[in-house]
Amino acid sequence: MKKLLSLTLLAAFALGSHAADAPDTLAKIKSSKSITLAYAQNATPFSFDDTKAFKPAGFSISLCEGIVAQIQKQLGLDTLKINWVAGTTPERLALVAEGKADMECGVTTNTLKRQEKVDFSTTTFVQTGALLVRADSGVKKAADLAGKKLSVVSGTTTQRRVTEALANAKIAAEVLPFKDREDAFKALEEGKAQALAGDRVVLIGLVGRDSSRTRFKLLDEDFSLEPYAFALRRGDPDFRLAVNRALAVTYRSGAIVSVFERWFAPFKPSDVLVAIYGLNSMEE
Repeated sequence: MKKLLSLTLLAAFALGSHAADAPDTLAKIKSSKSITLAYAQNATPFSFDDTKAFKPAGFSISLCEGIVAQIQKQLGLDTLKINWVAGTTPERLALVAEGKADMECGVTTNTLKRQEKVDFSTTTFVQTGALLVRADSGVKKAADLAGKKLSVVSGTTTQRRVTEALANAKIAAEVLPFKDREDAFKALEEGKAQALAGDRVVLIGLVGRDSSRTRFKLLDEDFSLEPYAFALRRGDPDFRLAVNRALAVTYRSGAIVSVFERWFAPFKPSDVLVAIYGLNSMEE
């Protein structure tokens, strides 16, 4: 009996210790009346610095602001301040994993490897990995990259997947990693690389910087599928539920239509994306 009692007490203490270590993001937000969001500075039209408004903007940012509004309502707060923290994809994931950011709002692909360190919301967008090339590079298809240089953002799923795709296709191109998208695009502009790998919609945003519309060309071929989601700290199911509930409200109410049109018009959502929004607009 004593042995059984001892084991029961040990189990109780172990569970209590585990519970004490578990994050309670909602309680922290309610106490401080603030939430910290990590974002990408140069991933137009998803997440970028709006120099006119002096704040982040984009599709992902709009969704995150909707989430914050729903959490503020859930917690019964009269105000909820957003603290924005900029960072690259690896930096944003680290901020969330270490509890320095409550959520990230960028262009982050949900992968099983990343789930070892962070949790994710339901899917917010799906797109493909593509290649942007200089018009004078002579590259008309991926196979033409043989012997040429390809810039990519270091530490992203794009870097791994385009490297794998090139190897599988036996295309001997040199992959040049850069810290962020600005540096990778600059290498393409200056001719240090003949192509830039990235998510298709983000690359379309980069093409828009060329007023002549003649310097760059987006290839039709895709090399990967990228399901975006917002990274959250692991071990906090209540906060994850609050985030997913807020996204469901956005999808279910139809608000997602105006958000999409604001940032992607005249483009229309793919059938796959419409289906994903439908699946994630679950009822209470």
